[in-house]
Amino acid sequence: MSPALSTWVLLVAFFPVNAQTAAPPLVDTVATELERIQSHLSTEDDPPHWMAVGVTTTESVSFSASNGVTTEPYRSRSRLADIDVRVGTPALDSTHKIRDAGWFDDDGREAISLPLNDADGDAIRKAIWRGADDAYRHARKRLLKVKNNLAVKVASEDRSGDFSPSEAVQFMASATAMEVDEDALRIQLRDASRRFLASEVIEDSNISINAVQSERIIVTTEGTRLRLPRSAIRLGVWARTTAPDGMDINVYESVDVTHSTDLPAEAALGTMVSEVIARVEALAAAPVVEPTAAPAILRGRAAAVFFHEVLGHRIEGHRQKDDDEGKTFTDKVGQPILPSFISVIDDPTATHNGGVVLNGHYTHDDEGVPSQATVIVDKGVLTDFLTSRSPIEATPRSNGHGRRQVGNAVVARQGNLMVRAHRSVSYASLRRALLAELRRQGKPFGFIVDDITGGFTFTGRVTPNAFAVQTVGIHRVWADGTPDELMRGADLIGTPLTTFNQIIAASDTESVFNGSCGAESGWVPVSATAPDLLIREIEVQRSEKQHDRPPILPAPKVSP
Repeated sequence: MSPALSTWVLLVAFFPVNAQTAAPPLVDTVATELERIQSHLSTEDDPPHWMAVGVTTTESVSFSASNGVTTEPYRSRSRLADIDVRVGTPALDSTHKIRDAGWFDDDGREAISLPLNDADGDAIRKAIWRGADDAYRHARKRLLKVKNNLAVKVASEDRSGDFSPSEAVQFMASATAMEVDEDALRIQLRDASRRFLASEVIEDSNISINAVQSERIIVTTEGTRLRLPRSAIRLGVWARTTAPDGMDINVYESVDVTHSTDLPAEAALGTMVSEVIARVEALAAAPVVEPTAAPAILRGRAAAVFFHEVLGHRIEGHRQKDDDEGKTFTDKVGQPILPSFISVIDDPTATHNGGVVLNGHYTHDDEGVPSQATVIVDKGVLTDFLTSRSPIEATPRSNGHGRRQVGNAVVARQGNLMVRAHRSVSYASLRRALLAELRRQGKPFGFIVDDITGGFTFTGRVTPNAFAVQTVGIHRVWADGTPDELMRGADLIGTPLTTFNQIIAASDTESVFNGSCGAESGWVPVSATAPDLLIREIEVQRSEKQHDRPPILPAPKVSP
C-alpha cells in the first residue's frame, strides 16, 4: 500500500460465527434499565407480559465515480433503538390485529435515537426510559381497542394466540477489524467509470461502493442477551439511456462481499463495466415485446427472484393468520403445490452458496430467536411456513424468521430462499426441451428470461392474487432455428397456483440473487437461489414506459 493512500478501518464482523466475547458495556446498560422498567411496571394493573429492547448501531462509508470523476466519501453513524412492549397475555395482547381499522390501526412505533458513546450510560438509560414509557402507554390503550374490536367481530379463522414462548439465548459474537482502502478504491472506480464516456448511447452512469458495519444488541425480559455484528460491502455498476420510443433503459450489476479484498480486481471491474455498456446499448436498439403467452426458460437469477416474489411472500406466517389476506397456501399443508422434483428451503444460517455471499444470512432474528433452516416445500409438497413469535395454527412456534427494519414491528420474513431441483439436466438440454415444447404447442417462439430486476405480488383478498415481475433483457427464441432476438419492455404476469403447475424441468446449475426486500416490516436484506427453470407457459405483458424523447444533441466526443 502506498503511504499516500488512506485506510478506513471498520470494526466489523465477517458473518458472525461461534466465536464469542464478553458482553460490551451497552448490553449491560440496556439490560439494567430494562430490568428496572420491568420491576416498576409489574405493579401496574396491566403489566407487560414481554418487553424487548433492540439497539442497532450503524456505521457506513460510501463513494462513487461517474464519467471519470469521483465523489468525496460520505460517512454516517447512527444508533437507534426499537422498544417492544406487549401488554395483555400471550393468548391475547396489544399487538393483535384490529380488524376493519384500515389506516387508523396505527401501531404508534418510531425508532428512538440513542447516544453513540457507550460511556454515556445514564443518557442511554434515560432515552430508553422515555421510549418505554410511551410504548407502554400506547400498548395499554391499544389493548382496550383490541378487546372492543373482538366483541363486535366474528371469530377469526386462525384462533392461535399472539405470542409464542422461546428459550432465553445469550450470544456475544466477536468482531473482526476490516480495512477499506478508500483512496485505492476511488482510483479504481474513477478509471473504470471513464469507460462509459466512450459510449454515445449512455446518458448517465455510476460505479459505487457502500460499506456498512452494523451491530444489533437485543435484550429481552426473558433473559435473552445478544450482540450481533454484521458487515456488508456492495459494489454496484449502473447505467441508463432513453430508447427511441421514450422507454427508460436501466442496467444494474452488483457484487456483495464481506471483506474489501474480495471485491473485483481492476480487470474484473472493467469487464463488468463493458458488459453493462453492451447491455444498455443492445436494449436501447431492441424491439419491444409483444403481449403473449408462451413457453419460457427463467435463468437462475430470474427464477430466484420469481420464487421470492411469487412463493416466498405467500408462505410468510402472518399472511396465514390475517383474514384480509388471500391465504393462497394456508390450507395446503401436506398437499403438492410444486412439481415433485422441486423443494424449497429458507436457510438464514447459510453464509455462502457456490462461493457467493448470501445477503439474507443472520444468526438470530429480531426477536432474539436463533435462525433455522426451514423446509417449506419437500419434493413438491408444502410442509411449513416462515414464522416469527406470532404463532399460527400450522406452526405454533417461531422458526427464527421474525425480521424488521429499525422502527417497524416484526413480522415473518424471508432470509435465504433456496429452490432445489432433485431431477435436473444441463442447460443445453433445457434449451432443447424448450424448442421441443414450442413445436409440441405449435408456437412460433418462446422466451429466455436472463434476469429480473424486481417485482411485486398481491396477496390480499381485495385485489387479484397475482404477480408481476420486471425483466432486464428477454430473448425471443424461434422454433424454426432463427437466431435468438433480444427484446425489451417485458413484465411476466400471472397467478401463483397456475404458474407453479407449469414448471416442466430444471437445470443442474444454480444462481444467486442478492438484494433488499420491502414489505410490512420495512426493508431487510435477502437472497434467493434457484436453477434455470423451464415453464410450459407464462404470460408476458408490456412494461410501463416513459414518454420523453432521447437527447436531441449528440454526446460530446471523448478526448484521447
